[in-house]
Amino acid sequence: MLSRPSEQTAGILWTPELRIANPPPSLLVKYTKKEKAFFYSYASFVVKIIQDPSISDKLRQILEIENIRINGPVDVRVMVFPARSFRGQPNRVLHGSYNSTASQISVYPLKIPKEWIRNNGLSLFEKPEIGFSEKRQKLLQEITMNAVSTLLHEMFHAKMAARGMSRYVEESVVRKMERQYMIGWEETISAAVQSALSQPS
Repeated sequence: MLSRPSEQTAGILWTPELRIANPPPSLLVKYTKKEKAFFYSYASFVVKIIQDPSISDKLRQILEIENIRINGPVDVRVMVFPARSFRGQPNRVLHGSYNSTASQISVYPLKIPKEWIRNNGLSLFEKPEIGFSEKRQKLLQEITMNAVSTLLHEMFHAKMAARGMSRYVEESVVRKMERQYMIGWEETISAAVQSALSQPS
């Protein structure tokens, strides 16, 4: 879990309660045993990434720069299964959401092809004995980058929530901030991936 702000960042209130969300039984029955094992491992991996000290330090720095104040603890839910596609837009999938009333951020996994999960999925989040294949390294980097950028995106929505912007304008501003602050994360992301894989499942 991300630690509380230091004295230097006093006033930037960021006290997330990080947890893996429990999927409803109606959703669980839609997935095979292998798919369930894969996505629960995925969620566990994302929790380790968000808890990583280097990741949390960079997030706190951004909170300080943007002076983001959130009243009370934030419930950060790492969702087990991907969100549904937008109606009429099958290529658009929700990556995250922010509920201001509940002070709740939800982070969803990427959509991974079922065939790939059946053939390769169960070993993705295990530490390799010899080394990473290029494809595996690329996918782990993508998963990690998506989780961090989604969390940042929703934190920026929390900042904008009280400004009364239209949904379209707010989304445009938040996306611009996300792009700006996700520059230069590559080294931190790589180190966090290695650390997460070295931890027990």
